[in-house]
Amino acid sequence: MTADDSQRLGRIEGLLEGIDKKVDRLDDRTERQDERLRVVERKSWTNSILASGIISVGIAMVKDKFIS
Repeated sequence: MTADDSQRLGRIEGLLEGIDKKVDRLDDRTERQDERLRVVERKSWTNSILASGIISVGIAMVKDKFIS
């Protein structure tokens, strides 16, 4: 292997290490975004369950007033 080939391989190795670090940072960022989305989904589920319960109780009260 010539010095030129060795130098080229060194540059390629450096580039690959840089790409690997960027991919690791992107993986971390994606994981943080996924966790934030999970929190939003949980809040959404909770709010929809509470809202549907309140609406159901309200409809039952309206029915009782008009039927009775």
